[in-house]
Amino acid sequence: MKDKKRLSGLGDYKRVKGILVAPLNAALGDRLKLSSWAKERMPEYLWLGLILIKYGRDGGFERARRILLEISETVKPLRHPRLSMIFSLPADEEKEVYKIICRHIDKETLSPLTILYKSAQYPNFNESFFVPHLTVEERIDALSEAIDLYVPHQSNEATDLRFLSLSLLLFSGKMHFVRGTEMTINAIQEYAYTNHASEKMKFYRPLIRSTEGGMTMEEYDKQFSLNFWRNIGMLISCSPTKIEYQENQNNYNEFVGDCRKTLEYVLYSNKDKSITDDRFAVIIGSVNYALKIFSEIDAKALGSSILGRHGIRSIIEVYIMLKYLLKKEDEKPEVWREYKLYGISKYQLILLKARDYEFSDKTSHFQPLVTDLLVNEFMAEELINLDLRYFDNQTIREKSEVAGEKQLYDLFYDYDTNFSHGLWGAIRESAMIRCDNASHHFHAIPDIYANQTLPDVKLDSLKILKMVFRLFSDLYETPSWFIDKHELRK
Repeated sequence: MKDKKRLSGLGDYKRVKGILVAPLNAALGDRLKLSSWAKERMPEYLWLGLILIKYGRDGGFERARRILLEISETVKPLRHPRLSMIFSLPADEEKEVYKIICRHIDKETLSPLTILYKSAQYPNFNESFFVPHLTVEERIDALSEAIDLYVPHQSNEATDLRFLSLSLLLFSGKMHFVRGTEMTINAIQEYAYTNHASEKMKFYRPLIRSTEGGMTMEEYDKQFSLNFWRNIGMLISCSPTKIEYQENQNNYNEFVGDCRKTLEYVLYSNKDKSITDDRFAVIIGSVNYALKIFSEIDAKALGSSILGRHGIRSIIEVYIMLKYLLKKEDEKPEVWREYKLYGISKYQLILLKARDYEFSDKTSHFQPLVTDLLVNEFMAEELINLDLRYFDNQTIREKSEVAGEKQLYDLFYDYDTNFSHGLWGAIRESAMIRCDNASHHFHAIPDIYANQTLPDVKLDSLKILKMVFRLFSDLYETPSWFIDKHELRK
């Protein structure tokens, strides 16, 4: 995909003080000035776009060419055909621009804009272009059609408009070219007279777009464009759209039941270990914890939900932690007890804070009495140190490397962590939906009635849970029927 789209790979990013700087940012730094065609520049030239729509490409180009040529000869202070600049002209020069326009097109063409630029603030514009018989709905529809056409910055229509935005510079002789840009010169000379179906246009269109983008040396009136989008957005309703995902309808009751039978078999086969062996307790407890999460995802139909992503993240962490502990047990035989003590110390820290706060809400899901019992079940709390670091002083990412599961961490765990932490990417994917309206910049709106689901996690959860049980079956004698039935042999 990288070669096809010519996108940078992770290795192309430059690490600077904990930040991976994108290649363009690293190369250009403060010299990189971003200007959005859709958000900042297109609203300025929409009046020319309305001419192209009304009279077609050939007729529109010809009329726009005559208008801009006459403006360049008559209203010399106007450097660009930007509507904000026209509005800022002295009244006599502003009226002259409108007279020129009206000599070449009928006033209905630009009348839709009067719904945004009203007579109280723009009297000269309304005097020239307001048409009483055009309804509010007709003017809104005309603007919506134009915005839909011209927002996609690489569309043929947008490229036509971007070409027209250069015309005033060309006619006034203010656009200059250096040697070696003959192809660009040819593109500018021939563009308006070349059909989009022509092979030449495959080369001309990118040249026009890059030229227009490169000519934005002067700052655009961002407030003008902001007002444009705010005003048009308030006139048009949102058009919410969601992505449809197929829910996994497989029944996993039999698999969950088999897993429970297997855990029961191993437990009774190793009853002595369950009483005295920290290693056994951690392993069988962790495996059962992962199984309970999967069972809840399945039974509660959480596969396509946000909570499903919380669940699969926990299953992954259980798996990585088990593999990490197994890697470490030879050099640190006490690692299993240390792991239990670390987890209990986290409970004790919360318990101590609850006592400081004098927390006693009996309706809360956090019950200090139960936490107290669990902490002191392990050992007297006065003997438990509170470890504020990561367990074994390594992050889960570092543990995944030791466990040989870096890819699982990088792709799934890291992705699902976004949902656990409520980061914007996860919020945007799960709790917001796209407004399919160019007049609203295709903005995201809250999915208040929970119409948007997510890709189901159950299949991935099943794969990882099978990895957990495969690991488990390597450590303790497991029924062969279970291994064969669920394809757990390596």
